[in-house]
Amino acid sequence: MVHASARTRGAVKPVTFRPPRALGVGVGLAAAAWSLAFAVLAGRAALGGDPEFKTLLAWVVCAALALLAATFVNWAYGVFSLAYVVERDSLVIRWGFRRVVIPLDSVLRMVPGRTMDQSRIHGLNWWGCHIGHADVQRIGYTLFYSTHRAPEQLLYIHTTQESYALTILDQARFAEELQSRAALSPVEEAHPQRSTATGLAALPFWRDGHAISAAALSALACLALCGFVFLRYPGLPDLVQLNFPYTGGIVRIGDREELLKLAYLGIAIQVTNLVVGVAVHSRERAAGLWLLAAGSMLQVLILAAAVAAFERS
Repeated sequence: MVHASARTRGAVKPVTFRPPRALGVGVGLAAAAWSLAFAVLAGRAALGGDPEFKTLLAWVVCAALALLAATFVNWAYGVFSLAYVVERDSLVIRWGFRRVVIPLDSVLRMVPGRTMDQSRIHGLNWWGCHIGHADVQRIGYTLFYSTHRAPEQLLYIHTTQESYALTILDQARFAEELQSRAALSPVEEAHPQRSTATGLAALPFWRDGHAISAAALSALACLALCGFVFLRYPGLPDLVQLNFPYTGGIVRIGDREELLKLAYLGIAIQVTNLVVGVAVHSRERAAGLWLLAAGSMLQVLILAAAVAAFERS
């Protein structure tokens, strides 16, 4: 832990308290490595497979496991960065790309964890990582930003708006820092408790349920397109009639692999539409929603084209 004395004279420097993090980071990285290893195995199986439905399933499993690995890496980074910073007039909880700011004048009391019964935590909950919420007896709804391994390491911060459970090893020193700063006259008008995000986590997309739903529908439509193409592809002859769109003119004969381009086109549109839609959504919500919703319509149109092309082949 890094400490600095709080004095009424001169500048008051922030004091940072860091909980034990090695166990939580290690477990998170181990889970990420496990997911990534199986993602590589699924990717190798899919890479050498023929264009058929089980190959598509292998790619889907590979993508899902890779996404899971990235998620665990993000959570492990959150545990690694977890810190409690006592500033001039506020307590700041740093967790990954998120900051929770608690004005000191809103703190009502601090309760040592050894005096409280254990509660079931909902959220991220593994050895060395307890990020979530719980209904704590005598305190109520409590947000956990903790890496504790025993109740004695917990300190409950009860405020006018929320309650927080933190892992503080030197609880006497922590209480002294909070009380000494709270005793100082406020430098400026106190702000309400707030939670802010930085980096990619600050994008408005993550807080817009309609945008997330539009992106999810587009992804499902793309998956349906790829599933149809890869399911029907093995039953096609080597040479097929490529007469879509049908105009009543000359029918072209070509290799069946050209029909796979419909699935690849859908994937390319999905990725591009998602990236551009999220970027536009951060500046103009309505335009971003229209782009994300248009992705679903484009996937449906390509699926209709694929159905017609396969039926006439």
